[in-house]
Amino acid sequence: MKVGTDGVTLGAWARCSGRVLDVGCGCGLIGLMAAQRGAAGVLMVEIEPAAAGEAATNAATSPWADIIETCCTDFLTLAEFEKFDNIISNPPFFATGELAPDPARAAARHQGHLTPQAFMAKAARLLAPGGRVSVIIPTDLGPDWEFAARIAGLNCKRRTGLFTRKRALEPRRLLLEFAGDGGDITPENMPLYIHSSAYQELVKDFYL
Repeated sequence: MKVGTDGVTLGAWARCSGRVLDVGCGCGLIGLMAAQRGAAGVLMVEIEPAAAGEAATNAATSPWADIIETCCTDFLTLAEFEKFDNIISNPPFFATGELAPDPARAAARHQGHLTPQAFMAKAARLLAPGGRVSVIIPTDLGPDWEFAARIAGLNCKRRTGLFTRKRALEPRRLLLEFAGDGGDITPENMPLYIHSSAYQELVKDFYL
């Protein structure tokens, strides 16, 4: 998967303090962004071997090679002795439809066994106290992910709709942040418009 708007936006929007886990890292974009933003350490997890190899190469040739580790494994089988302050993912979200003919692209685009419920249950067990889980998903899948989070004991703390056009009625993507610190609070809701000054300010450190 190529670098795209979803990954860049999430990498700039998500909290990146402490120990960070990038789930389904692809080429390593979000993990590298987290390191650039000051993470204490980054673990990038990718199930597809070629993508994991590319991520490892990108990390090794970056200025943050000493704080980034890449692991080619299934996120759902990750050992749970290590806890993370921030878990970030641009997850595969298609549950239906024809699979892409390229197996690597199919794995990146279709959720397979990594359903919202499975993802959130695993993430909740890997979170350090006060930790956060941040994802970017299509808008129509928001209720599924928020329900899965509640089942796992996580509450939505931030919800940002990403709009591609100023007059669009619905956002193209949702950026969601979850935490398990209790309380049924109303999440912070903020629209974000691509090409706006607010968006340019958010991503300014990541574009030449």
